[in-house]
Amino acid sequence: DMRPRWGDVDLTFDEAADRIVAAHAADGEATDLPVPDLRTWAIAPKDGRFSLVPLARHHQPRTLRSNAFSNLMVRLGAPAEFIRDRLPAPLQLATTNWLLGMSDGSSAATLRLRGGEVAAVVSGRYAPLDPVELVDTLRTALTKHGLLDEVRVRGVATGLVDNMRIILPGETRELKKGDVSNVGIDISTSCFGRSAVHIAPLIWRLVCLNGMRAMERGGGFSFRHVGDSDRLRAAVAEAIPTALVHARGVMRQWQKAVTFMVEDVERQIAELRELTILERTNLEKELLRETSEPALPEHVPLFDLVNALTSSAKAAVPARLLELEAMAGDLLDQHIGRGS
Repeated sequence: DMRPRWGDVDLTFDEAADRIVAAHAADGEATDLPVPDLRTWAIAPKDGRFSLVPLARHHQPRTLRSNAFSNLMVRLGAPAEFIRDRLPAPLQLATTNWLLGMSDGSSAATLRLRGGEVAAVVSGRYAPLDPVELVDTLRTALTKHGLLDEVRVRGVATGLVDNMRIILPGETRELKKGDVSNVGIDISTSCFGRSAVHIAPLIWRLVCLNGMRAMERGGGFSFRHVGDSDRLRAAVAEAIPTALVHARGVMRQWQKAVTFMVEDVERQIAELRELTILERTNLEKELLRETSEPALPEHVPLFDLVNALTSSAKAAVPARLLELEAMAGDLLDQHIGRGS
């Protein structure tokens, strides 16, 4: 799969856009291959990897990347990790080909190819918003709303999930002495069927380059890659100024978090059940660093707890980093609602 990369940067919009487009160009020529019926294809070994091969032999075998294999297994209702990691290769082949032949319902699909390999298997209704189209849509929207020359990009992620972290340097608030946060928005999406288009209000803490994302409950927007690509582009463009309005509201919540005390910190952390054991350990370490305490305190400002979670997210791959930052936004919203 395309290698995930995250960069804390300080770029103009166009510089960041070029970085995303170039990363995908280096992954191989992008083409789409519509397949009317996946049941007329089979999986075969090639050079030690699995490939999709049409039974009519009218296309050469197409090597399956890991993400594409997972996409295919989801379509067939099979656990990709179990088949890939627990079954011997001959049984993997037999099982997947049996599932392909026995699948019912709509079997139309699109193979998203990168450098001739299958990078994703998506529905025939999939509406692409690939890197060039995405950054063009964002640039047009920022220009329309008079923001293009005002914004800076402080984070860029590329890979199975792409992200652009846009802040407004003119909209800052000093929550503590020397501790400044910016208003902004996060835009994330995937060319490979791994994510909808998400436009999330963002608070960007400059002292440690932490980001906190507010998703749907906090004024974020999600648009699935389904239907008409023009509709998708229009929705993204309209969501940008609206998300910024919500980001200003989140900043008011963030201000209150400085003095809002969270009791029984150990229990609060334990209730973050989506965290892995390692992620919980990293959170606790960052909270000790944030508070300068030798052991977990019984109560801390919500500001410190949220910052510890966003700081610990930096150890994760980009897609998981974004999930953890969204979890931090939910944590803020749980304690300090928008109407507080």
